[in-house]
Amino acid sequence: MIQEYIGYMSGLGVDMDNQTQSVSFTATTVMGWLNRKMTEADELKVFMGLYPPGHIKAGHTTVILWPYKDGKPLVSSGVALSAANEMTQDGGGTGGGEDDAFNDGSGTP
Repeated sequence: MIQEYIGYMSGLGVDMDNQTQSVSFTATTVMGWLNRKMTEADELKVFMGLYPPGHIKAGHTTVILWPYKDGKPLVSSGVALSAANEMTQDGGGTGGGEDDAFNDGSGTP
């Protein structure tokens, strides 16, 4: 299935050697985060994102894990884990007060 996807994207003119094919998370980091957040949530949404022009990873895709409760983004402390694996205010750039969208993965390539 993965090879079919790579072939399909290559056929569309996408340079699959230089654009994101996968996003990975270290097991310890993502499981620790999931264990903390999912006790408050009733749903986990997986969003696909694109780094904007001017960013060091411009054009690369990313995956954001976002817990939801009652159909809305989980709100608690307004603190989120950033891509640098540091706690940051303002929801990690996701819009202040919306808590803990997880975006701490590594893109390949």
